[in-house]
Amino acid sequence: MRRAASIDIPDIVDMIEDLRVAVSGPVPVDRAWVSRTLAGLLASDDGYVAVTGGGFIAGILRPTIINPALIAQEMGWFARDRSGLRLLRGFEAWASERGATLVQLSTGPEGLDLTRLGYRRAELAWVK
Repeated sequence: MRRAASIDIPDIVDMIEDLRVAVSGPVPVDRAWVSRTLAGLLASDDGYVAVTGGGFIAGILRPTIINPALIAQEMGWFARDRSGLRLLRGFEAWASERGATLVQLSTGPEGLDLTRLGYRRAELAWVK
């Protein structure tokens, strides 16, 4: 696992296409938007993007509307090479080093049960 660079953006966009299919995502992938968003995360001190040979995780540090304390919000996480846990641990370490008060993740409707990793369900997302 390593921090991503601009050269990784096309491969990450392809993985995001696969991620959308895997979670039955309701919104089509806008490849240009994804590329610009990833470039912004790579350029930001508050952004994080890491890759493996077949996986990625991307996120950002930000406050919520409830509290100014920073949270590490995962924006995309997918692995076809069984590197998902390693990517998550790297994201958690980065978040901790940056002073995040919590890590927020999302999974598909039939996604992983992350309670074994110390996470708890805080909200459900609904779309129409």
